[in-house]
Amino acid sequence: MKYIHYDGADVLTGDLIADAVADYAAILGANTRTDTIAVPCVGDDGTLERTRMLVGPSSELLLREAPDDLLEPEDPAFIRRLRDAAARCGDVLPVNADGRTLFVGAADDA
Repeated sequence: MKYIHYDGADVLTGDLIADAVADYAAILGANTRTDTIAVPCVGDDGTLERTRMLVGPSSELLLREAPDDLLEPEDPAFIRRLRDAAARCGDVLPVNADGRTLFVGAADDA
């Protein structure tokens, strides 16, 4: 599990979901676009819920590891939606710290 730190709040979600959100925000930022997404997450009371986020060029997301939990949300349809939307977003791909472009079309992570 991972926390997505977003606008002063921590959103607890699954590893693949958190990674997909960060990748999507990077693609949106590189193409100067925004989107509002409803991220599957674990609420304070342990129930599964969704948190709406505006992501794009000014998104400042921080992902950090969280304790593993049996209730880790998994939502392959949500991840696929983000990956598909990223592929349609534009031609500009962000470059990571290693100088490699971010690949967003990975079918094996959804």
